[in-house]
Amino acid sequence: MSLRAKIFEKYDEFSLLENKTEKDILRTEIKTMLAKYSEMDSNCYHLLGLVDYESDDWKENIETSIGNFQKAIELDKDNFLAQLYLAHCYHDLNQLKLALENYNKVDREKLKKFQVWRYTKLIEQIGYCQYKLENKYIGEQHFEEVLEWYKKLPEIDRVVPSELIECLPKNHRIITEMKKIETYLE
Repeated sequence: MSLRAKIFEKYDEFSLLENKTEKDILRTEIKTMLAKYSEMDSNCYHLLGLVDYESDDWKENIETSIGNFQKAIELDKDNFLAQLYLAHCYHDLNQLKLALENYNKVDREKLKKFQVWRYTKLIEQIGYCQYKLENKYIGEQHFEEVLEWYKKLPEIDRVVPSELIECLPKNHRIITEMKKIETYLE
């Protein structure tokens, strides 16, 4: 098995772990393996960004994650997941203009084909940024699109619409319709 294959196998193992200590050990192991790898490409930098982003102390490593996601995009403009995670970083830092700018760069068609739930969440996150940036009408249009997806998606392809819930009043028509679909919202 090649070093690259071992690295990505370790990341798959890492992404499934819930135990912090085990995850921290694997994170260090992956970073060490990548440091020895001489053929760093977009996916390698994306993975480096993820191992720091997916940690309990992500705030301490967020600038490193941002740099790695940016390098991944620089090496491959079509790396839509690196673009998505770069937007997530800015979103988490409450830098909503940068988050929105980067969410809008994500190739939506590729994301939809990859995982429809991620696509729906992207639309919700764009709506959240718009709403919080005082473009409430545009935000609501995105939330309306999320609602339409929720109506037609199987339950397994839906995630909690937390940003939508945070923005809209509890008696808003979209929230009311969501409650009809998702019993846990009641």
